[in-house]
Amino acid sequence: MSPPAPPTAPAVLDPRTLGRPVHLLPQFTGQLREALGDLLRQHNRRYRAQYQVGELSLAPGQGEAGRWLFSDDEQGRMGCLLERELVLSLMAHRYGATPADAAQAQQTATEERLQALLCRQLLGCARQALGLAATELTLQAGAKPGLAPGSWVARATIHEAGQGLNSQVLIGLDAACMDRLLRRLADAQPARAPRPRSSPQQALARRLEVKLQARLLQQTLSLGELLDLRPGDLVPVRLNLKATQVLVDESCLFTASVAEHQGKLCLTSFADAD
Repeated sequence: MSPPAPPTAPAVLDPRTLGRPVHLLPQFTGQLREALGDLLRQHNRRYRAQYQVGELSLAPGQGEAGRWLFSDDEQGRMGCLLERELVLSLMAHRYGATPADAAQAQQTATEERLQALLCRQLLGCARQALGLAATELTLQAGAKPGLAPGSWVARATIHEAGQGLNSQVLIGLDAACMDRLLRRLADAQPARAPRPRSSPQQALARRLEVKLQARLLQQTLSLGELLDLRPGDLVPVRLNLKATQVLVDESCLFTASVAEHQGKLCLTSFADAD
């Protein structure tokens, strides 16, 4: 006999998502993926490469460490983290070296410049998806994201079939950028029509509870017939299920038909009693 399966751990709610329209974020990730695809197609045409955007996700940041390059402006802080394999892949297409050979060497000034250029381009894609104006970004380097709590990280996978490349790109958005993004997504939603306000009489009618009783049969017997009944006697009756009386406090207010639904008797086709 196999041991019982361990209980499933309950889902943990992230307080950063409570009360916020995070269900609209796929709209942003779709726009960001499209912008990254346009950027990679430019590199494909220039270097005859085969770069493609794979999976792209957006989730609260977990303090991802690495050599981040970030930019600050009045809109907030954004950061970019590239795996070295992607930069070396671009260098191989640009300068003719192989990624394997370049990986053995120390990081050069050329590699650093190409990394900064690619980060600017990627952050420009993020600004485009955020609806921000294009601008020349000044980047600062850091060993950590430098993003305060409340930041989110977009993680994209970049493929290059010719080199067998599978590399990741991380784009961090601080709390100010996320607030702007969520407001923009919420404001873009069509306004809902306001619910019609109920009158006091309608509100009272919804709160009142009325007990209905259905009288399926009423049989009239004389006193003599009643006294003659013995245990086991049968009283012939005929049910008229199409004209059942519906009573409230013994007053007949409606007539209704009786129907069967999933083994239960139900009332339908209500009509005012004459």
